[in-house]
Formats: sequence, structure tokens, C-alpha cells
Amino acid sequence: MVWEPSGFWLLVINGITTMAMTLCLYTALARGPVSVVAPIVASHPALVVAFWVALGTRPSVIQWLAMAVTVIGVIGVARFAKHSHEPTKSHNPYLAGTLAIAGVACVLHAVMVVAGQAAVPIYGELQTLWLARLIGLLSILTVLAIRTTTPIVPLRWWPIIALQGCLDAAGYLFLFAGSQGDGREIVAVTASAFGTVTTLLARFILREKISCIQWCGIALVFGGIAVLVSPL
Repeated sequence: MVWEPSGFWLLVINGITTMAMTLCLYTALARGPVSVVAPIVASHPALVVAFWVALGTRPSVIQWLAMAVTVIGVIGVARFAKHSHEPTKSHNPYLAGTLAIAGVACVLHAVMVVAGQAAVPIYGELQTLWLARLIGLLSILTVLAIRTTTPIVPLRWWPIIALQGCLDAAGYLFLFAGSQGDGREIVAVTASAFGTVTTLLARFILREKISCIQWCGIALVFGGIAVLVSPL
């Protein structure tokens, strides 16, 4: 265990933004469509890369190109989602609200990733994860205490929620583990593939439509990631 007070503020930021981002993400996903919301949130690496580059990180030309291709693919998946062209649904303020919530989740996700990556060299990936999650838990309990209504989750959903929580924590653990040393911005871009995977799951499970341009975007995402993870 490492108890270094100088980096505790990073854990606080990571924990609070994790809580806030999760609320925004699931609010946007509940409003739908999933195939639009997930890629928007997954475009957060553009902000993460900008931050680390501003601090002096210098990826190679090939890495820059691969990251650009990946981000373009993510944006393409979000931008060219198929929507209904019915008059009642086109230019829908409800959809605009969903996109705004997803955009907020994207920014919060970027802040969360940067804070977590900055905390990892001090506390390690596992301690960073559980301390930040503890802070996030205390934050959401505070929010629930302030609210006048308490959410009720049917007992039959608890196993699925527990599984989702474990998978979510595992994903961030791998993200933090990959952030040790150089290449933190590359790890963030690679992790953004979750939005593309979510879009594919929405296609095959929720039967949401995926346009041809979206399929091209998906190919760009996986192609860019393949370059990023390959030895250069």
C-alpha cells in the first residue's frame, strides 16, 4: 500500500468524474440510440492525446496517423448513424439532448482517464482503481442522500449489475496497467474501441441499424488499433 498525500487529489478527481461520467453515460444510453451515444463517448481520446501532447509527449508519425485514423473511425460511427427520417423524429430536440449528455460524458471520461493515468505512477493500477472507486461510491451515496427519491432495482437484475460492475472495473484496471511508462495516449486511443464494440453489440443484440459509412468507421477503428498495438 502506498499512502502518498501529494497525489490524493488525482484520486478524488478520478473518483468523482467516474461517478459523474457513468451517470451521464447511462442516461444517454437509456435515451438512445446506443449506436450513436457509445461512439461519441468513445471519442474522448482526442482530448486525452491533446493533454499529454501539451505536456511534452511526442508520438511517432506512424502513431499519429494510426491515432488519427482511429479517432476518425470513432467519429464516423457516431456521425453517420442511421436515424428515422420521419418528420416527427428528424431534428428531434430529444435526440439533441441525448447528444449533449453524451458530449458531457465524453469530456468527463477524458478527465477521468488523465487523472487515473497520472495517479498510476504514484499508487499503481490496482490501488488507483479501488481508491478512486471508493471515492466514487461515497460521491454517489452523497447524491442519493440529497435526492428525495431512492432508485429501486429489482432483485433479478442484481447479478447482471454485478457482472457489469466487475467487467467495468476490469476494463479500467487494464487501462491503468497499460498506462505504466510511456505511451499513455496510445493506451487511451486503443481503449476507445469500446464504443465500436458497443455499436456492434447494439446491431446484433438490439437490432439497431448500422450504415455503410459506420461499417467503414468500424474498420478504421480496428485498423488503427492494430497499428498502435503492433511493434514499430
